[in-house]
Amino acid sequence: MSMGKQKFLPVANKNMVRWVPKPRGNFSDFQASTTKGPLRFFNWVDGHWCFVFSHPAAFTAVCTTKIVALAAAYEDFAARGVKLLGFTASSLENQRDWHHDILKKFGFHVNFPTVDDQAGFFARTFGMVHENESTSGPIRKSFVLNSKMRIRMIFEYPIYVGRSTDEVLRTIDALQAVDEHDIATPADWRPGQEYLSSEKHDAAYDAKIFVKRLRRLSPYLASVKAL
Repeated sequence: MSMGKQKFLPVANKNMVRWVPKPRGNFSDFQASTTKGPLRFFNWVDGHWCFVFSHPAAFTAVCTTKIVALAAAYEDFAARGVKLLGFTASSLENQRDWHHDILKKFGFHVNFPTVDDQAGFFARTFGMVHENESTSGPIRKSFVLNSKMRIRMIFEYPIYVGRSTDEVLRTIDALQAVDEHDIATPADWRPGQEYLSSEKHDAAYDAKIFVKRLRRLSPYLASVKAL
């Protein structure tokens, strides 16, 4: 390649972390102090899926709405076999006081553990720190992990934009459907709607596996009726 076609990045743009979490990659085991007591991650997950998320701090506006939304949807996650685990730069005492305040004001128990990460070790390890957003705490980063602790989805939100819990649940539904049926899901898919045939399968596979459930719309697009 000629020098005229080469592209260079500023040194500041180079990734300096030792481990970059990526979809289909393995998540790390760890030990941590949480609002529900000491936790050894893989033992605690115990074959479940897991939604791992970070937020900046206790007793802050957007974080309060996020914790309330997750607490309100706790049974929805449990019905999908998904555990919840949060990370923040606040002490356990501060987090517990905040969770108690959430119960008093909004009526929701925070039934899932959240980690004390005041030193920022986990935030840095899991790529949750974005200095352009904040130097004092993590951004709103989330991982959806399957039961084998493989990363299946990564979400990143800036500090002043709250997550959509509904979209997290929709994504988990889609990921679990893809893993179970070896298919794809279209944009805005919801459980009960048609799937898509995956490009990794040829026409012969589709005809054999999906039989009369398959509807070919074009050479590159085929829908599959839900079971």
